[in-house]
Amino acid sequence: MNATLPMRRRVARGALPGANPRRAVLARLMPRGTLGRELLVVAARRRALALKVGIPLILALPLIIGGAPTFWAGMLLTVLVAMMGAVGTAVNLARARQSGLLVRLALVPRPGWRVVGGVVGAGALVDLLQLLPVIVVVAVAGGAGPDQWAGLLLAVMAGLLTGSLLGCLVACLAGGVGEVLLDVCVLLAPLLFLGGLFTGVPRLGWGWTVATIDPFGQLGSAFIGALGGSPAFSPATVLLVSAVAIVVVLAAIGLLSRPLLERR
Repeated sequence: MNATLPMRRRVARGALPGANPRRAVLARLMPRGTLGRELLVVAARRRALALKVGIPLILALPLIIGGAPTFWAGMLLTVLVAMMGAVGTAVNLARARQSGLLVRLALVPRPGWRVVGGVVGAGALVDLLQLLPVIVVVAVAGGAGPDQWAGLLLAVMAGLLTGSLLGCLVACLAGGVGEVLLDVCVLLAPLLFLGGLFTGVPRLGWGWTVATIDPFGQLGSAFIGALGGSPAFSPATVLLVSAVAIVVVLAAIGLLSRPLLERR
């Protein structure tokens, strides 16, 4: 009886007789969660990651260097963030559903919200990394203060996650990858409009209320303030609304995890 204990300990640690020690070490180093593995896959593609970081900066630099009006620059940067979050998530999840990857992930002994949350969270973190140079250039060029820096970072994260939530919804409803872009635009356009990005934020009435709770309205205001313009909302309001939006969006993504993992 006692002689079998060392063998059981070796089996529990993955040190089976004849096992490849190098493979065992690599297995221990591999992240166990979906989030860690998604980030590892992205980090392995350095050239693609460099392109993803450079393209948003190339799009943003003409607005900043050219001295575009802060309202229009804030609007275009907000649309860029919204499209990155929504389209990226929708395309990835639609492909994963079509290929059957999500169905296989549903068999993993983990809650569905952790599986989908790992995929979405990794995408949002990579998008935030892509946008960090843009955020730094915007804040430095506009002479942003510490509260505006913090508000802009949190508002960008809230905007990316809100776009990811729309991407999850589109992936649930769309028939395939080809329908994703059109469906994302149909869902994004009203949210961007209600956030006051195209016409400005109304000062009174229901329009002001809707723009206040709209994460994209807060993001546009944060960009305008960081660029040195006159934002519609204070940095404190941006921080508060963006933090609440992140919590609400994460909860909604968790609720969508079950239909996403179901077989079509």
